[in-house]
Amino acid sequence: MTQPANPIVDSQRLRRRWGLSVIGLAALAVAGASLSLGAVEISFGEVVDLFGERIGFDREASELANSVVWGIRLPRLLMAVVVGAALAVCGVALQGMLRNKLADPHLLGIGPGAAIGGAIGSSLGGIQGAIAGGVAAGVMAAFIVRSLKRRATVDQNRLILSGVALGVALSAWAGFVVLGSDRSVVPPIEFWILGSLGGTTWRALATSLVFVLIGVIVIWGLRRTLDLLLLGETAAWNLGVDVEMVSTVLLIVVGAIVGATVGAVGVVVFVGLLVPFAMRPVTGPSHQHLLAGSALGGALFLSGSDLAARLVMSPIELPVGLVTSVVGGPVFLWLLGRRHDV
Repeated sequence: MTQPANPIVDSQRLRRRWGLSVIGLAALAVAGASLSLGAVEISFGEVVDLFGERIGFDREASELANSVVWGIRLPRLLMAVVVGAALAVCGVALQGMLRNKLADPHLLGIGPGAAIGGAIGSSLGGIQGAIAGGVAAGVMAAFIVRSLKRRATVDQNRLILSGVALGVALSAWAGFVVLGSDRSVVPPIEFWILGSLGGTTWRALATSLVFVLIGVIVIWGLRRTLDLLLLGETAAWNLGVDVEMVSTVLLIVVGAIVGATVGAVGVVVFVGLLVPFAMRPVTGPSHQHLLAGSALGGALFLSGSDLAARLVMSPIELPVGLVTSVVGGPVFLWLLGRRHDV
């Protein structure tokens, strides 16, 4: 016997499909623009010819198009996709765990902490050392956030403000580490504080992707548990969730993912805050849909922000973190003012 149709469920499903379809098409449009536009303009037809040549079709692309697209723009675009999706997924995980829409890995101090480790690591072993140092610092910062969480049981916004203060302090220490290191090896402080995708290489992309994929798979495996945590810690305990263990795992995994992204592109703020906030009306509160939708939305947001960073003041390239901050800062202040909703 078939169940009667539920108009509310059908409406939510239709909105989710249409919303994700629009976001997917927008992401494809941004990807095409990112590969074509820049200081050296390459027609979309040349981009198509380049990919056709790579997969064996009878197409021929110019050497200029090959070197610019394949050597510079494609790895940069893919890095934006990976980092944007990773930070958005981390934001969803933290917001579900803390039941607070203001939770963001960089606002909680994890990103600046990873920047310290990344600066130390890059002076020791290139990009691999930077990512390893960023992972270690991100995990340590995650445990600090966990300690703050225990002291903020009455007002969750106190945790966010404590994280912001922690992040400012850690950013200052990152500056000391960078200025005291070999400037020919360690990227400048602007990279660690404001982020940049300009130096992306295929090797850096592959190294970051390993950490990100493992972490995202773990978070995806906890999607049902995150749904239960939305009911409150007491209710989750009663339903069989080991809240302390899950919180520890999530903080370590988020620290590792953020450490990997910061080691590769520096600190890029507000992605983990903005994207889940924008995706909830589209996907609904279920973490199965929210995580997938936020990964897609994060990829679109950061790749679009990087495209804007390259074009707005061309030929000068802006740090991508400036672009995300211009959008995220006002939204964060607005959400902070709506304390009863967060």
